[in-house]
Amino acid sequence: MARAVRIVDIEERENRVFPREDLFDNAGHSLVLPETRTLAAVELKDVLDGVSLRTLGLIGYLPLTSDIVLNLRPKFPLANLWRMLAVADESYDRVLPVLRSYERTNASAPHQLLARSFCHYLRSIMDFGLARGYYRMPYTGFYKPRIDFGRTVSRHLSRGDDLTISGDVFTFSAHLSVNAVLKSACLAFLRLVPRAPKWTAERKLLLEALNALHRVVSEPMRFGDEALADTAPRWVREQYRGALSVYAMLLGYTQIGFGYDAQGSEMPSFLFSLDNIFESYVRNTFRDALRDKKIAVLDGNKPKHHGKLFLDNNQFPTKPDLIFRKDKVVIGLGEVKYKPQIEEKDRYQVLSHVLAAGCKVGVWISPAAAGKPGELRYVGSVSTGAKFYHYQLDIGGDLDVTSAAMVKQVTALLPV
Repeated sequence: MARAVRIVDIEERENRVFPREDLFDNAGHSLVLPETRTLAAVELKDVLDGVSLRTLGLIGYLPLTSDIVLNLRPKFPLANLWRMLAVADESYDRVLPVLRSYERTNASAPHQLLARSFCHYLRSIMDFGLARGYYRMPYTGFYKPRIDFGRTVSRHLSRGDDLTISGDVFTFSAHLSVNAVLKSACLAFLRLVPRAPKWTAERKLLLEALNALHRVVSEPMRFGDEALADTAPRWVREQYRGALSVYAMLLGYTQIGFGYDAQGSEMPSFLFSLDNIFESYVRNTFRDALRDKKIAVLDGNKPKHHGKLFLDNNQFPTKPDLIFRKDKVVIGLGEVKYKPQIEEKDRYQVLSHVLAAGCKVGVWISPAAAGKPGELRYVGSVSTGAKFYHYQLDIGGDLDVTSAAMVKQVTALLPV
C-alpha cells in the first residue's frame, strides 16, 4: 500500500522547523532527495528543537523527501505571478518529472508553460506509440463481406451493375478521433513554441508527431473532447488524457491557477526563480512602454551588451540589468533586485556601473514591502553629477497599474 504524501505549504524565503526524523533516518543519513539537493532550492540548518529549513528563491511543487512535498508559494498574489510569467522571458525549462494538481480558477496560464506541459505528455505518447484501433469506413467496389444490401441495390443493382457492391469495412490504423484532435493540438502548439535554441527539442518532438500523424485529418477540439482519451488503449490512456487536458487549457475550456489543489487540473510540476522572473518582468515592462519613445531597454547580462569597468582594459565587464539607451547613447542604468532591502554591495554595483558608463542616472528597483504602495525615493548624487534613486514596485496590488506608475516616474528621470 502506497504511503500518503504530506503536502507542506510554505512561502518563499520562509523558515520552517521540521522534526529530525522527518529529514534524517536512524543512521543519520539525509532523506532529502538528491534531485532536490542539486536544485539548491532549500537550505538546512541544525537547531535545538529540530532542523530549520529555509526556502530560497524558487517557487513551485517540490518533493523534499519520499514522504514530504513542499508547495512553495510567493508572498504576493498568485494572479500577479501569472501576469509576470506572461510578460517575462521565462523558458519554463525547470520542469520536474512529477505531476501536480493546479487549482481551477478564472485565470489563463502562460502559453509556453502549457507548451512544455503538452510536450511532456506527447513525448510519452510517442515512446509508447500512437493509439491505433478499428474504425468503420465505407467501401465501394468488388465483393467484400460485409455487404450493405440496401445501398448495393439502390446504387448498383438497380442500374444494371451486377459486380459492384457497397458496404462497410473495418480498418486497423491511427485514423481515430482522439488522434485527429491530438494532431490539431500539435499544430496549435507548434505555432506557439519559440524558435530559440532552448526549445529545439520541443519543436523536433512536435514535428515528429505531425509526421507520424500525416495521414490523419485534424479535427478542432470541442468542449468536453478530453473524454476522447478514454477511447485510447489503456497503456497510453493517461498520456492522451493529459495532452488533451492541456490543449483544453490552451483553448480556454479549462482555466488554472498556480496554487495547489488536490482536485484540480493535473500537469507537470514547474519551478520558477522569482529573482529571474521579477528582473525579466521589469525589463520587458520598460521595453514595451518606451518603444514608442525610441528608447531601447537592453539586458546588460548578455555578452553583447557588456560594458567596460575600466577605460584601458576589458578585465572586469559591467553587467547592469537595465540599460536605457537613446540614439546609441546610454542615458541611464538600473539594477533589479528581488529582495526586501538594497544591500551595500548593490549600491556599489550601480555606482560603479554608472561611473563607468558616464551616464547621469542610476536606479535600483525592488519590490515594495507587503501592504505598502510603490514609491520613488531619492538616494543621492556623486561628484560627476550622476543621481541615484530607488523605486519600490508594489507587486501585491493591481500589477498593471503599479507597473505603469513605475514606468512613468522612472522615465521622468531620464535626460531625453
